Amino acid sequence: MPSASEFSKVPAENATIGGVNAAEGCSPGGMNDIVRYIAAVIRDTADKIPGAGTAMPISGGTFTGDILRKDRGAYWHHAGSSQTNGQVYLLPEGSARPTAAEGVVVFYYS
Repeated sequence: MPSASEFSKVPAENATIGGVNAAEGCSPGGMNDIVRYIAAVIRDTADKIPGAGTAMPISGGTFTGDILRKDRGAYWHHAGSSQTNGQVYLLPEGSARPTAAEGVVVFYYS
């Protein structure tokens, strides 16, 4: 299956798309194949993103419904309304614990 990772972020470096010449002066007949190829890449990418076709419902400033993530990632949330700080620290092992309010998360690495 085609993948978006095969494209460069530099437009001029995308001279071939799906094996079809896309450089300046290329055959106009190849443009149909290129458009279909890019459409397949977009669809494949969308299929890999859970909920890409739907918006997260919001009611009164709060997410409603199920929040599901597949394979990676998460939503940051606190269990109680008093936990509003939300700071995250990544510190070397042995570092002093930061002085902070409830709701702070500290990760130590070695």
